[in-house]
Amino acid sequence: MNKENNIGKMIRELRISSGYTQEQLAEKIGIDNKHLSKIEKGIHIPSYKTMQKLSNVFGLKLNFFENETDITTQNPIYTKSLKILNSAKSDKERKYYLEVLKLAQKGLHIAEEM
Repeated sequence: MNKENNIGKMIRELRISSGYTQEQLAEKIGIDNKHLSKIEKGIHIPSYKTMQKLSNVFGLKLNFFENETDITTQNPIYTKSLKILNSAKSDKERKYYLEVLKLAQKGLHIAEEM
């Protein structure tokens, strides 16, 4: 799988785990939902500006998308995190889970540095 397809796949997984439809996410980042669909399928490559907006929406650093490996199969913590986010019953609960996961990620990085 090439990098563009992988980025599209990651965007799709993040969108779904965050509870957005393509239409909702496209509106949030200021692009057409058909264009977002093509990005997710790996047909179009997102611009830097679009990547910045996506990073902001998902609360991620821009370099998150630079990893060429399939993070869903390489990182079981990522998969578990997606399951936790998917279990949220409301936007408020999803935001809470996301904040908890971010804190846990910081804790893991601190522990790795010790």
